[in-house]
Amino acid sequence: MNLAHIAVIAVACVALVACTRKDSVFSLAPNYTGRTVQTVSDVAGCIAERWRTSARHLREVHTNDAVRLEAQSLFHGVPIGVRLRTHDGDTLVEYFQRRVADPIYRAMVKECTRS
Repeated sequence: MNLAHIAVIAVACVALVACTRKDSVFSLAPNYTGRTVQTVSDVAGCIAERWRTSARHLREVHTNDAVRLEAQSLFHGVPIGVRLRTHDGDTLVEYFQRRVADPIYRAMVKECTRS
């Protein structure tokens, strides 16, 4: 093996590791941010109900006054998530996606935040 082969193998290994990282979907910047006068639990219930029938591996985590919903899009398995928390008397809604997911998931979040 010469130096060029070793360099190619090293680059391939770095690319493989970079593509398989397991960071939380919440470590990214939100794809959508909104506010609503509805309570955190009402918005979480609405989104969970909609995602339950259209996503995989739905998980709901409650911490203090915040709720996180995590799932994967049904057909492409894209990690998606919503973080809901109280902010200045309103509910702050942040939608996250690992890569481009079907727009229906963001639309569901927006529909659940309308008063």
